[in-house]
Amino acid sequence: MNLNAWTVDLDSRCAVHESGFRLEVEGNPRDPSAVHPGKFPVGMSAIEQVRLLRLGVEAIAEAAKQNAPSRVPVSRVQKSYKRPADSAPRATLSLKRKSSAEES
Repeated sequence: MNLNAWTVDLDSRCAVHESGFRLEVEGNPRDPSAVHPGKFPVGMSAIEQVRLLRLGVEAIAEAAKQNAPSRVPVSRVQKSYKRPADSAPRATLSLKRKSSAEES
């Protein structure tokens, strides 16, 4: 059995293996939030089942990567908040202990 023989449908986010095994993913196909496998072929060992599942998820991710738009999205990094320069100063709370020299 060829473990790399997958048919991927990105619209429904599913992949079907030539053996009839089917899996669906939720969320981003390149980094799914959930994977829903179907019934595994009869007589397949647990290690072969895991390998088939992994290769199916990789097939969906690779198909999504190939169909990605050619332009690279602009990074949307949120900048940290900075107080305006003309705002009034606020009192701050310090949790540091005062040294004995500062107390007297």
